[in-house]
Amino acid sequence: MSKSTFLGAMALTALLGSSAYAQDNFEVWHYYAAGSELAGMNALIDYSNSQAKDAKFTGVVVPGNVVELRRQLQTAFLGGRPPAAYQSSMAFELKAFVDGGRLHPIPDVWEQIKGDEIFPAGVQRVVKIGGQPYGVPFDLSLINNVFYNVKLFKELGLEVPTDWDSFAKACSALSKAGYQPLGNAGGTFWSLYNFYSPLVSIVGEEGYYKIARGELGFDSPEFSKALDLYRDKMIPCYAKNWSGKTWTQTADDVVNGSTGMFMMGAWVAAYFEQAGFKGGEGFDLFQAPGTVGKSVFQMDVLAVPAGPEATIAAANQFLVAAASPEGQAAFAVPKGSLAPNVKVDASVYNYAGAKLAKQFSDASAKDAVLPNLFFLLPTALGTELGNQIQRFAIDPSDATKAEVISTLEGLRQEALANKAFIAW
Repeated sequence: MSKSTFLGAMALTALLGSSAYAQDNFEVWHYYAAGSELAGMNALIDYSNSQAKDAKFTGVVVPGNVVELRRQLQTAFLGGRPPAAYQSSMAFELKAFVDGGRLHPIPDVWEQIKGDEIFPAGVQRVVKIGGQPYGVPFDLSLINNVFYNVKLFKELGLEVPTDWDSFAKACSALSKAGYQPLGNAGGTFWSLYNFYSPLVSIVGEEGYYKIARGELGFDSPEFSKALDLYRDKMIPCYAKNWSGKTWTQTADDVVNGSTGMFMMGAWVAAYFEQAGFKGGEGFDLFQAPGTVGKSVFQMDVLAVPAGPEATIAAANQFLVAAASPEGQAAFAVPKGSLAPNVKVDASVYNYAGAKLAKQFSDASAKDAVLPNLFFLLPTALGTELGNQIQRFAIDPSDATKAEVISTLEGLRQEALANKAFIAW
């Protein structure tokens, strides 16, 4: 056994052998390991502890991301020692464990918190499997906003873009002035999140869900037009060498004024604020072309593994507290995200948070809330969609476009044959 494998096994043994299984002390697993994310999770756990009658909750960080947490959970399930509750992504991430009989449905909790009233329809549809709720949303970020350097826009006399033509005009002006117009970063997600704007521009909300259901092909004229729009209006704006950067490095480029705009999830606003780059002064934001009046969101939920009645009862207490306006605000404010519960008072947010909350509220009222397509698709297809869109962003040639379409359509056909799609 290698040293790294041995150390990993020892760490997991310590994790599984901790105090989670004492009757009055229950673990909540999550992967928020530092900064504002950890601060938000700690605040949520503290609030839940203040509300629980006969249980104490302890947060346990599983380093990495949702993929690593999934691996640790699978090992814990095999050993019969899962946590009382854990952080999960939405949609297919939940469904995988539901299909395996690993999750406990929470209809009683959902009724107690009035889930159908406090969460928008677009949010509800990705936490219910077969009509049963399996997760309580607690962390929501919009991913269809472009953040921009206010000083640069004022210096160049730029209007805030409202459509693709004005967006292209802003990019051109920034480039001519010697600035990088639009930041991006390497990785499965970031180019894909950017691509949702041209995609929704072409297919609309219904077409977006048709792709999620497997009804609209990747070889369709609509998807081809969305790739063309992405290639013509957004990819030419990207900063040089963007694929070699992390999102935080690109955010730093916006702070230091070398890059004018950055389309990124709402969490970048918290990063800006921590850097002393204040909302409304150093940076501001606007909804990307094609998504004005809509909210495309990424969300995390709290799920309850199947287990002993006492553990489930404690987990239910935790979920009820986490769903309350106070619990949601306890997490959202330090994290810099939005509360999925629309009953949370917008006054708890800072400048950027208030703007994002209004966007979400307005979109919710029009049922124009769209979950991240990555998690609506069967896992293998969603992952490959991210890989292929990044590939196209790096090399938007006709040859690459044809290969992207062929690869994704092949996977869609496989998923159709396996009846893997879900009508979210």
